[in-house]
Amino acid sequence: MATLRIYDLKEHALALDLKDLLRLLAPRSLEANWIVSTVKSSEPEHEWFEATGEGGEQLEDLAQDNARLSGSDLAALADNTRQVIWGEFVASAPQQPDETWIIIRAVDGTFYEIDTDDQTILNKISATYKDVRTGEAPVTSWRLYRPGE
Repeated sequence: MATLRIYDLKEHALALDLKDLLRLLAPRSLEANWIVSTVKSSEPEHEWFEATGEGGEQLEDLAQDNARLSGSDLAALADNTRQVIWGEFVASAPQQPDETWIIIRAVDGTFYEIDTDDQTILNKISATYKDVRTGEAPVTSWRLYRPGE
């Protein structure tokens, strides 16, 4: 899979969120089946999911169970979320439920990472956002450091 990272900023904050990506990828994002999960840490048994707003709290609960939901349900929760800081969202098309279509990963509120082989999506992201970088490899493990640890 190809990996793109979106770093667009607006007033020193990330200029996009999950809801923006789901809208950009519609209608396929709304038709897809999604798994909401945590981003795994390089520390054993450490996982991270953080989102703000009413929808964000619900997404956090879902991520703890690797919950599956429809694209329209995910979009509704994303619309009620202020920001996804950490989280992973894996989609498959309804006609190919065992094949990953796209992975959207929020990383530390710093960037969004997109993993997909869908060239149309890669082109759309590159055309829509200004600061898009090719990732050497997806973030699949993240060293989390918190003061006092």
